[in-house]
Amino acid sequence: MSLTIPPSTVTPPRVTKTSTTPEPTPEPTQTPPPPKLTKDLETVKDDYQQALESQKEWLIKYGAPKEQIEALDKAIEQHQESVLDLNNSRNSQNNVVALDQKDEGGWSSEAPVLQQEGNSDCGETVAAMFKGAKEGRETVEGERGQGVIDDFKSRFTKGDGTTPTEMADMLTSEGLEVKHSSKGLERNAMDEALRNGDKAAVMLDSKISGSPDDVSGSPHWVLIDGMDSQGRYLVKDPSNGSSYYAKPEDVANAIDTSQSKNHSGGVLIVGNPDVPTDLAGQNRNNAETLGDKPGTGWGWKKNTDETSSG
Repeated sequence: MSLTIPPSTVTPPRVTKTSTTPEPTPEPTQTPPPPKLTKDLETVKDDYQQALESQKEWLIKYGAPKEQIEALDKAIEQHQESVLDLNNSRNSQNNVVALDQKDEGGWSSEAPVLQQEGNSDCGETVAAMFKGAKEGRETVEGERGQGVIDDFKSRFTKGDGTTPTEMADMLTSEGLEVKHSSKGLERNAMDEALRNGDKAAVMLDSKISGSPDDVSGSPHWVLIDGMDSQGRYLVKDPSNGSSYYAKPEDVANAIDTSQSKNHSGGVLIVGNPDVPTDLAGQNRNNAETLGDKPGTGWGWKKNTDETSSG
């Protein structure tokens, strides 16, 4: 009995003759210099977040139920918050004046990092961070501090941002003293204040990058809560609830730009009063140094290598 073997349907691989002549070595290309400052403050998308977003695009493309897409949105939001919390915790560990802040300054805790909800809520959010440092993080961290932020906004502002005197009034309501003010960054005064346990509310330009080609933004409030071993300042920025270390010269540049373009900007050194004093009058007088424009900005650009001191 004979068997007929069908012809093979497998196509043999094509063999490509390899040239024995080595390919010329490509000329080295110059790596472009890193940008002085990068994109606006935003959460860096890691591999996990990119995978979640790709999955969301796939669900939308193929008509997945709305509930599935909403559940994925929630997972992305929770992941972003976890990444921010991890980054903020890491930066706090590198704050070399953290013990001075607590022992010398009389704060209950470090300032929590809170996120503003609206474009013009940076000042109220910074004031809420000060409240959390004075009374304890737990007093403002429920609902990410939104109740406290809304209270400051309704009591002290017109809803269109926070002027320096309005910031002073918020700080006064919490029993905090504006001990010193300046239109620019006085580095020695700032460093000494941080070592003595004080903190700073800073109004600077929201979109300054240090490049002459960049367009300036609006006045924007941030909180400086310490510094690292390299002398960089620990900035707590309400634009997206992040913390990062920034070089003093970049902070100074952003303040100067805000002053020159918007006629408002500067530094308020803030701490617990050493002796009983007329906080309302003193705080307002000191705050007037910065100008009268409200902080309405959203986000301050920063150097890539300054995200943390890690």
